[in-house]
Amino acid sequence: MASSLKKYMFYEYNDVAYRWIALDNWTYFSHFKLEHSDLRYEQIHLVLHGVDTVSEIYINEKLVGNTTNMFVRYRFDVKNVVKVGLNSLYVNFTSPIAASRRIASMLPYKVPVECWPNVYHGECHINKIRKMQASFAWDWGPAFPSVGLWKTVELVLSQGIQMSSVGIFLTSEEEYWRLTARAWFDVDSDVTGTLAGQLLIPGQGYIRSETSVTIKSSTREGRVVLIVPKSKVQLWWPNGYGEQKLYNLTVVFKTESETVSKTIEVGFRTVEVMEQPVDEDLSKGRTFYFNVNNVPIFAKGSNWIPSDIFPEQNTNEERVTRLLTDCKESNFNMLRVWGGGVYESDLFYRLCDRLGILVWQDMMFACNMYPADEAFLRSVSTEIEQQVQRLQHHPSVAIWSGNNENELALRQNWYNTASHFTLYKHDYVSLYIKTIKPIVESLDPQRSYFPSSPSNGIETKEEEYIASDPQSNLYGDVHYYNYLGNLWDWRVFPKPRFASEYGVQSLPAYSTLLNAMNISEAVWGSELLRWKQHFPGGFVPLIWQIGFNLPTATDLKDIIYLSQINQAMSIKTETEHYRSMKSTTLSTGEGLTMGALYWQLNDVWEAPSWSSIDYLGKWKMLHYHAKDFFANVIISAKLESDDQLSLIVVSDLLVAVPEAQIFIDVYNWSSFDPISCHKVTASFGPNQSRQVFKKNMSYFLDSCLDRTQCFLKFRLILRSDLVSTLVPPNYLFPIPLKNAKFPWANVKIGKFTIQNQTEGFLEVSTDRIALFVWIECMGARGESAIKFSENGFHMVETIKIIKVKSRFPLQHNFVSRLKITNLKPRYN
Repeated sequence: MASSLKKYMFYEYNDVAYRWIALDNWTYFSHFKLEHSDLRYEQIHLVLHGVDTVSEIYINEKLVGNTTNMFVRYRFDVKNVVKVGLNSLYVNFTSPIAASRRIASMLPYKVPVECWPNVYHGECHINKIRKMQASFAWDWGPAFPSVGLWKTVELVLSQGIQMSSVGIFLTSEEEYWRLTARAWFDVDSDVTGTLAGQLLIPGQGYIRSETSVTIKSSTREGRVVLIVPKSKVQLWWPNGYGEQKLYNLTVVFKTESETVSKTIEVGFRTVEVMEQPVDEDLSKGRTFYFNVNNVPIFAKGSNWIPSDIFPEQNTNEERVTRLLTDCKESNFNMLRVWGGGVYESDLFYRLCDRLGILVWQDMMFACNMYPADEAFLRSVSTEIEQQVQRLQHHPSVAIWSGNNENELALRQNWYNTASHFTLYKHDYVSLYIKTIKPIVESLDPQRSYFPSSPSNGIETKEEEYIASDPQSNLYGDVHYYNYLGNLWDWRVFPKPRFASEYGVQSLPAYSTLLNAMNISEAVWGSELLRWKQHFPGGFVPLIWQIGFNLPTATDLKDIIYLSQINQAMSIKTETEHYRSMKSTTLSTGEGLTMGALYWQLNDVWEAPSWSSIDYLGKWKMLHYHAKDFFANVIISAKLESDDQLSLIVVSDLLVAVPEAQIFIDVYNWSSFDPISCHKVTASFGPNQSRQVFKKNMSYFLDSCLDRTQCFLKFRLILRSDLVSTLVPPNYLFPIPLKNAKFPWANVKIGKFTIQNQTEGFLEVSTDRIALFVWIECMGARGESAIKFSENGFHMVETIKIIKVKSRFPLQHNFVSRLKITNLKPRYN
């Protein structure tokens, strides 16, 4: 769909105004021509790689098949239907809204959720069909129940066999890797031939192996083993731990009449989810962390929703590449592909491989109960088999998860299922345990499969797959949201093993909102702004949470800015809390947190959401802050209830630091010079979090008149000859900033020096200490094209130099397109 049309679809109320498209039935029509020589092939198949969703397919007015699952690749035998000359192809689509309604009416009992909350402006019964669940609306996105061919269509001519996917089974021996290449085929009868595998080692040639095999129509799989000396290949590492070395593996199958092949990229690495007792007292739970190449990895990142609400756009190379590169630049090493979207494109996983971003892969089930009748389970079986076969070879894929929040929803009675708990539990187990689990474990036995997220891992199995508390801090992963608490206070957060979802809502940039509404509607309290807010709580939580720490405002531009400060600081506080618990076990057994994946990375339209990058690609303040709080080494300050200041150093470095200098500078608002300076020498081990300092706050504030006058800055300096890493500074405000007596600072943009076509240096000046200095690039290409080395920063110096990077050539008038903002003591 053209970008201009997409923009129009999101404009004002068009998400509902154009709902008629999804309510109608549609027909795709085409012709194709065949020669006499084409019909000499033994087999002719029509292959549809992605059909959205319910359709009937006709060739030359004869029904050749139907589709019911958006996530399945369909293959129909059309040998006896096609003819020499011109052939017609019709794909007749049924409205997904009508199809899901019809299926719901035929079920013997209700399978919730029946309909979304009215504030979503969505449609009902999305869980009844195998379609992108978010296409019927979500609390962060519009309802566009798409219809059509969202992937390619092929007419495949063969002599009896086609290779559909290649996977690997990788075993680490003492001196070599045993690489078992597993090739899956489309065959209708047994076929015998030679299966060969060859691994290209750049600069060293190939490692080859071949074997005679019979590809049986029942299993459709062939295997060939390669022995790869460890001295010849390098390990694949997640971002921040090493390089992402990839090697081309080609698998070739030859028969007397035909040769088929496929080439994939593979990485040599091991990955294991570690679930070990934390104590002899087993009631204190188990660990939950990713071990990559025998190194415990703290997972840092976010949750990925579809990059576009229109599924055919999820292969948009520019958008997907930009978003994933943005992740790497902010020190991510993991993304969770959320279960209400789509199994992402080959491009997505290929880029994750190359960028070192581990993937937590949900299956496409989210926030619903699902049917468990024979037809539904049969369709899901095909879906899971095809998707695991397609994705299994990627080194970035680290874990499979059956669904998003469905175990939690059932246990906590989200949808009034308690009176029929046994019924819905039966369906749950039938789908995720009896159907999906054995398929995943057969096709990919080297990765862990967890039925749900959040869940309790091994403990969930012990409790017959519906844990009494799927949100336990002692097992597995948790999802945590708090819309009423002060999220700048670390004490409100749990102490889990792994935080796979947590989020705070904010508004996108004002210029982004103007892409979807008239300027007259871009005012606080407008009906259209309320329309685009899908969260059932409306804007009340957002304003409430701003009010804990920041001054209140009534102008939309100010509220946008304040909402982004609150989101960035809340997620920063929560993430630092989780990272600080990395090496800590409490007496309750809680702690040993080894993952922080905030909700959510990206957007599908211009509206309020939990994202850190808005729909036009502009980084919110959160994404700039993530670059710092996900750094390899951070220093975090916690103010405890007994007025003790605790400093924690968190290191993901794999070497110990025997000596580091911590500088604690105390400022008042009236001077750029600290009123007192303190130095602490600390050491910390490899891959560790450690409290390195604790002292009463009065020690630092004795020279302040009161706490409204002062704040603290923390700097950690590592020995340059030991490690090379940048540790971002950190700050502590002893009281909420709305009560602090800081003056208004006059911050200005100075000269801009162009270094080359796409990089330069920007001078920023201030006459007073300035907080949350925010630079925006205005204009048509300013939304995602410009990145700053820092943004949303504090200035405790008169001049600061910011590096600017652009995807397009920088012009001399660049500075005229910049707007700068900083926090005011009060707003109108």
